[in-house]
Amino acid sequence: MNNFRRVPLLAVLALVLVVVGILSSTATSVDPSQLPSALALNGHAESTALYCTGFSSDKLGESGRVILLNTTARSHEVTIDHVSNLGVAISQEMTLRAYQQYGFDPSVGVRGDFFGVGAQVSGGGVVGVEVTKDHTSEAPCISTGITNWFAAGFDTTVGSSAILSVYNPTETPAVFNVSTFSSSGYVAPQRFQGYAVAAHSQAEIDLGTEIVDLSDVGVHVRVLRGTLDIVGLQKSGPTVSYNTGVEQALTTAIFPLVTTANNATAQIRFSNPGPTPANVTLKVTLAKYHVPNQTLTVPPYGSAVASITPNPAIPVAGYASVAMTSSQPVIPALATGTGNDVALSAPTSPEPEYLVGDFTGRGFDAATLTNTSSRSISIDVTTLRGATSHPAQLRLAGDSTESVRSLDPALADLRGVVMIVNASRPTLLVALTLPTRPAGMTVVSGLDGR
Repeated sequence: MNNFRRVPLLAVLALVLVVVGILSSTATSVDPSQLPSALALNGHAESTALYCTGFSSDKLGESGRVILLNTTARSHEVTIDHVSNLGVAISQEMTLRAYQQYGFDPSVGVRGDFFGVGAQVSGGGVVGVEVTKDHTSEAPCISTGITNWFAAGFDTTVGSSAILSVYNPTETPAVFNVSTFSSSGYVAPQRFQGYAVAAHSQAEIDLGTEIVDLSDVGVHVRVLRGTLDIVGLQKSGPTVSYNTGVEQALTTAIFPLVTTANNATAQIRFSNPGPTPANVTLKVTLAKYHVPNQTLTVPPYGSAVASITPNPAIPVAGYASVAMTSSQPVIPALATGTGNDVALSAPTSPEPEYLVGDFTGRGFDAATLTNTSSRSISIDVTTLRGATSHPAQLRLAGDSTESVRSLDPALADLRGVVMIVNASRPTLLVALTLPTRPAGMTVVSGLDGR
């Protein structure tokens, strides 16, 4: 101790600075776009919660179902609360057996037009996902409410509707403001300010009532009191999609599966929530081809679109990986479809653990693993079948995207699959597309716990 005290203070400070510098240089900066985790697969919590929103009655054309999945070898008691925008609520209790799935329509038996769900689970290891009626989109349920929410790409033009589905999972009323960014600039409609949602209640914001006949609309929901579960519902023609959004605007993002198929439309849509122009660069990686970087500027409080397909600089060659960097934080979204019939999907952040499940029963057209760091990682894949599990181990090089099928031939048949994917470090993205024609119209993420 006495010897240590004789070390000059400047030397100690210098040593501290060196250590901090080394740690900073080895850290990877990642935008925290991820919403609150519900993926407690290995947790030993006494109880957990799942919250899901974004459902309508059949007559409104945006109906869907919730699927609860028990990833553990023991049973769990679950209490499910269904609520509507009319303040009507019903509750049911059930036992979810080992590895069991349970699906239900939140609107059944509940009077109203829009619906939310809260599920209280005894223990951990149960996850939830919501699926649209026609299997055109999926979104994970989340474990706790949030106070900031951003999303981009909404369309209120003729034949389309854009609705924010809002569920208050808490015991107290919540209050929030909604502002938008588009070709009309910054707009904060008076009727969307100080909007209140009662405890354990459901509400909807129809963007088209104030943001009329516009495409590529960005949204910011700022919660003034309480916390909320928020999902954007985009209906374009017959296609309904969930836009799960992000918790803050981003300077980096990766879209690992962007279609370049004939007759397809694939766009990266951007909104700028700030007062400074954002210069965006898109690095497009496409097998066997060198594609020049795509660049664009998103004006302050405005929006812009980068077309990936069709694009004369980008060949028709399956799926491309698109990595975004921006000089200012922006809100990105992937829009895929044919013509004006598009579906929206939000970017996700790297995580150490995912669950991939064939919740539609149709399998997947594509499934990829992306390592967002420069160092290779090891990946453990555990496939659940009935009451048993089958492990496999993979290796993924740095800064690479690989097909799940190419990494492990045993995973070639993804129909009916349920698998847990664990990475050695939190630098993994899992991306999936459902079978569509043309390919790549429905992009979903692995259950990353949002």
